[in-house]
Amino acid sequence: MPEIKVFFADGSTEIFHEDQMFTTVSFRQDNAVTPAHNSPSLSENYSLWSHHHNGLFPSFLELLANSEFFFDVEKPDIYFNSKLVVKIEEM
Repeated sequence: MPEIKVFFADGSTEIFHEDQMFTTVSFRQDNAVTPAHNSPSLSENYSLWSHHHNGLFPSFLELLANSEFFFDVEKPDIYFNSKLVVKIEEM
Protein backbone atom coordinates (compact mmCIF):
# COMPACT_ATOMS: atom_id res chain seq x y z
CA MET A 1 0.00 0.00 0.00
CA PRO A 2 1.51 3.38 -1.00
CA GLU A 3 2.59 5.63 1.88
CA ILE A 4 4.08 9.08 2.39
CA LYS A 5 6.06 10.45 5.28
CA VAL A 6 5.07 14.02 6.15
CA PHE A 7 7.48 16.31 8.01
CA PHE A 8 6.12 19.23 10.03
CA ALA A 9 7.82 22.47 11.09
CA ASP A 10 7.99 21.36 14.75
CA GLY A 11 10.12 18.36 13.77
CA SER A 12 7.35 15.77 14.07
CA THR A 13 6.55 13.29 11.31
CA GLU A 14 3.48 11.29 10.33
CA ILE A 15 3.01 8.38 7.96
CA PHE A 16 -0.11 8.54 5.79
CA HIS A 17 -1.32 5.80 3.43
CA GLU A 18 -3.54 5.27 0.41
CA ASP A 19 -7.29 5.37 1.15
CA GLN A 20 -6.72 7.22 4.44
CA MET A 21 -9.57 9.70 4.92
CA PHE A 22 -9.17 13.24 6.23
CA THR A 23 -11.61 16.03 7.07
CA THR A 24 -10.53 19.60 6.42
CA VAL A 25 -11.20 22.64 8.57
CA SER A 26 -11.51 26.14 7.21
CA PHE A 27 -12.46 29.46 8.77
CA ARG A 28 -15.39 31.58 7.70
CA GLN A 29 -16.12 35.13 8.67
CA ASP A 30 -19.10 35.19 11.01
CA ASN A 31 -20.66 38.64 10.74
CA ALA A 32 -23.48 37.60 13.07
CA VAL A 33 -21.03 37.70 15.98
CA THR A 34 -18.77 40.58 14.91
CA PRO A 35 -17.38 41.65 11.53
CA ALA A 36 -13.88 40.44 12.43
CA HIS A 37 -14.92 37.11 14.01
CA ASN A 38 -13.90 33.90 12.19
CA SER A 39 -15.59 30.60 12.94
CA PRO A 40 -14.04 27.20 12.23
CA SER A 41 -16.02 24.95 9.95
CA LEU A 42 -15.56 21.31 9.02
CA SER A 43 -15.28 21.43 5.27
CA GLU A 44 -14.69 18.48 2.97
CA ASN A 45 -13.48 14.92 3.23
CA TYR A 46 -10.41 13.90 1.25
CA SER A 47 -9.17 10.38 0.65
CA LEU A 48 -5.58 9.77 -0.37
CA TRP A 49 -5.39 8.08 -3.75
CA SER A 50 -2.37 6.91 -5.68
CA HIS A 51 -1.47 8.40 -9.06
CA HIS A 52 0.31 5.91 -11.35
CA HIS A 53 3.37 8.20 -11.75
CA ASN A 54 3.27 10.55 -8.76
CA GLY A 55 1.99 8.32 -5.97
CA LEU A 56 0.10 10.02 -3.15
CA PHE A 57 1.58 13.47 -3.79
CA PRO A 58 -1.27 14.92 -5.93
CA SER A 59 -4.02 13.87 -3.53
CA PHE A 60 -2.13 15.05 -0.43
CA LEU A 61 -1.23 18.39 -2.05
CA GLU A 62 -4.89 18.86 -2.98
CA LEU A 63 -5.79 18.33 0.68
CA LEU A 64 -3.20 20.91 1.79
CA ALA A 65 -4.29 23.46 -0.83
CA ASN A 66 -7.89 23.31 0.32
CA SER A 67 -7.57 23.43 4.10
CA GLU A 68 -6.09 25.40 6.95
CA PHE A 69 -6.22 22.41 9.30
CA PHE A 70 -7.02 18.75 8.71
CA PHE A 71 -7.46 15.57 10.74
CA ASP A 72 -7.59 11.83 10.16
CA VAL A 73 -11.23 10.75 10.54
CA GLU A 74 -10.07 7.69 12.50
CA LYS A 75 -8.00 9.87 14.90
CA PRO A 76 -10.03 13.08 15.31
CA ASP A 77 -8.15 14.06 18.46
CA ILE A 78 -5.15 15.40 16.46
CA TYR A 79 -5.48 18.35 14.09
CA PHE A 80 -2.65 19.21 11.68
CA ASN A 81 -1.90 22.70 10.37
CA SER A 82 -1.65 22.56 6.58
CA LYS A 83 0.78 25.48 6.46
CA LEU A 84 3.32 23.73 8.69
CA VAL A 85 4.13 20.85 6.32
CA VAL A 86 7.76 21.35 5.30
CA LYS A 87 8.50 18.13 3.41
CA ILE A 88 6.73 15.09 1.92
CA GLU A 89 8.60 11.90 1.16
CA GLU A 90 7.41 8.83 -0.71
CA MET A 91 7.95 5.62 1.23
